[in-house]
Amino acid sequence: MAFIDFSGAMSQVLDARKHDLSTNSGPSGLLSALELRVVELARDDGLETLRSPRRRGWLGKLIFGPVPVSPTLADNRLEALRRLAVQVWRQGYLLPSSALREAYEAGYNEAQVGAVIDSIGRSRTLSGRLPA
Repeated sequence: MAFIDFSGAMSQVLDARKHDLSTNSGPSGLLSALELRVVELARDDGLETLRSPRRRGWLGKLIFGPVPVSPTLADNRLEALRRLAVQVWRQGYLLPSSALREAYEAGYNEAQVGAVIDSIGRSRTLSGRLPA
């Protein structure tokens, strides 16, 4: 049985996705390197990171330990992008309208949002994650 090394192919896919995000969004709406990194990091986040953390009383802290660190970002614009990217990574093209509305309210234009969604959708199918 032969062994085929696909590790180089996956890095090429990720590089192509970065290129798509940085060039297809138009001259006025390029995504910065920081925004591209937020989209990449959102791949590992689950849908539970979108919920606001609950406070624990003293008994909860005693039993379960300290409250875990919140995954939300300090910058509201980047947090809206992270929330959009998490939902696209987990749900594919079946996005709630609130995710799109948050991204638009944060200042992202339609071309930027579309580039993020299409890029993640393509990399989901190429990396073995089937769309929902």
